[in-house]
Amino acid sequence: MKMTVTLLLALTSLAAAQTAGLYDPAPPANSAFVRVLNAPTATVGDKVVTADKGAASTYVVIPQGDVTAKVGGVSSKLKVEAGKFYSVVSSGTTLTLLTDQAADNKAKALLTIYNLSKSGSIDLKTADGKTAVVGGVKPGTSGSRAVNGITVDLAAFDGAKALGTLKSVKLERGSAYALVVTDTGMTVTTSSTKTK
Repeated sequence: MKMTVTLLLALTSLAAAQTAGLYDPAPPANSAFVRVLNAPTATVGDKVVTADKGAASTYVVIPQGDVTAKVGGVSSKLKVEAGKFYSVVSSGTTLTLLTDQAADNKAKALLTIYNLSKSGSIDLKTADGKTAVVGGVKPGTSGSRAVNGITVDLAAFDGAKALGTLKSVKLERGSAYALVVTDTGMTVTTSSTKTK
């Protein structure tokens, strides 16, 4: 009996140790979540962050308060609040901090579209143009909408002109997606957070 209890305790400890390595640690309570858009070289605080051309990086965990962000040769001090999500955008000479909607609804997929193009206003619709998803997104801003999980073709429109199309985008419940529109097209990135 004593040997069985000892073996059971050893197996429980081993399982707990293996499980601990499966997940990133939880972020501290005073954390904000910050990412960059369309930035091959960037830092947020002391963290190096990169995003492919026209895409979104992973969110990094940053303590609330003032943080210095640098994208390319442009640097700026930004203020972030605990529990909020942000995207940093460079216009070439200044950095803008956009507040992102949190993906709180596990029954829906969250789409956020960022207008980094020169188009005066863009609308996210189904690729056939028949169903509006998010409308009226001005340059340097974003718009969000929670939608049902679905596989769909999406396009960004400036009026009747399609600026970029994404085929067969699989939107999963409980996930968030960043759609970045530039003058050269549109990309989609599944949002994620890096806590280490």
